[in-house]
Amino acid sequence: MIVKPFTSSPFILGFRALIMRLPPTHPQFERLQQELKIKEAGDFGEHYIMRILESFSSLQDFHALHNVILPTTLPMQIDILVVTPNGIILLEIKNIRGQVRFKNNPRQLIRTTEKGDTTVFTHPEVQLEQYMQAMHQFFETHHISMPIYGAIVFPFNNATIYHEGDGLPILMGKELPLYFHKLSGGKYKQSVNEITRIILKHIRDRKPFPLCDYYNIEQRDLHKGILCENCGQFGMQKLKKGWYCKKCQHVNPHAHVGALRDYYMLVGGTITNRDCRYFLNIDSPDVAKRILQKSCAKRSGSGKYRKYHLSSLYRHR
Repeated sequence: MIVKPFTSSPFILGFRALIMRLPPTHPQFERLQQELKIKEAGDFGEHYIMRILESFSSLQDFHALHNVILPTTLPMQIDILVVTPNGIILLEIKNIRGQVRFKNNPRQLIRTTEKGDTTVFTHPEVQLEQYMQAMHQFFETHHISMPIYGAIVFPFNNATIYHEGDGLPILMGKELPLYFHKLSGGKYKQSVNEITRIILKHIRDRKPFPLCDYYNIEQRDLHKGILCENCGQFGMQKLKKGWYCKKCQHVNPHAHVGALRDYYMLVGGTITNRDCRYFLNIDSPDVAKRILQKSCAKRSGSGKYRKYHLSSLYRHR
């Protein structure tokens, strides 16, 4: 059964907002576009594998969890974790097209596209081995005794794979049912339900926000104002009935919510009246105050130092 369903990477919503508000001439613009494509491809692959695992939903002793972060000494963010009576399986999902070569000494993943472009990545086996070691530490802390396995999974048949030497299994998505079936059984002290309960209790949430700090981007480099969802242009004006776009005459009474969400993901989790006026490109402190009071349930401080908390506007899908 799926006990922690798929959720898209928080990076994706943030990247889209950042790219929309950065001018194409910004030195990091192309890099961010490329990183967004990688994140979207990764999400697509992980979602596909989770759908494959749903086919095991009738099995009571098969629990799948997406995007697992646990408090360990070694950094650990597992794409998909599966708990079975035969062991814990950590799946590292790689949705990569083209010719893929897993090289040893040193361990590298080398991808060659149809156009002949070559990109070198860290061998996913290195990362997966670190996650497995971190999982061992977590199990020792919580007195769990059960084998830990790891596998690198390509969701689709869109890559030609060459692998040097031995190492962790490299599987295609459709091979997963057979891989799970082949795992040897054993009798262990803790049940699948108990282990899953311990993991769920200690799962951590990690967000990369604010992205401007993460990527060392100055706030002044961002486009200010309200984005028109109809024509994709900034500069909507505040009227009594809402926000009005001069270019396409579109009216949206709640257009400011998207801008405040952008601020949360890009600049910071709290905002003052002055910051609101600057980012939304409005002049009136009273208008800014009304917007913030209606949009933010939590606030702290008083007077010009009052800060409005924006976390409630962020919806992780």
